[in-house]
Amino acid sequence: MGTPKTYHNPINGEYTKILESAADSNGEYTFLEVSLMPGGGNPPHYHTKFTEEFIAVKGLLGIQYEKQDIHLKPGESRLVPIRTVHRFFNDTNEEIIFRIILRKGQPGFENFIKTLFGLVNDGKTTKNQTPKNPLHAALLLRWGDTYLKNPFFYLLTPFAGLAYFLAKITKTDAKLQNKYCR
Repeated sequence: MGTPKTYHNPINGEYTKILESAADSNGEYTFLEVSLMPGGGNPPHYHTKFTEEFIAVKGLLGIQYEKQDIHLKPGESRLVPIRTVHRFFNDTNEEIIFRIILRKGQPGFENFIKTLFGLVNDGKTTKNQTPKNPLHAALLLRWGDTYLKNPFFYLLTPFAGLAYFLAKITKTDAKLQNKYCR
């Protein structure tokens, strides 16, 4: 494995490195390092195919775990089981750094990060990081195995399967992977 590439999301102040990909670990895990600026974070969501373990490295890592906010100090960790609603955030005045281990490895989630951050940088998302193209949104949700706890996404869910199917037959998935995942 070479030097990990850093992916930047200017909307939420996040820098993410894929330290070890699913391919590097023979599918056992994906290992990420995230640097998050003050005020940064992501929306509440859950996953159905993998657990996430958050490990604080620098600063105070905020995690919403179900309905409770917790803060991890460097060296502390929290395992988030499958289907548990969670999010991470930085409510301090300084950059924080943390690591995430996804088990089993998630090449789709790796593509999710690369593509979402690429779309954000290309101005192809809204200010809340939702892709303007619904086919892109459907692909990202599928790749990231990400289910947002948001009424809009509950309404969108029945259509996401159709949008994903359309994205596959129009080769939108291949186009995004060629642009952002190489």
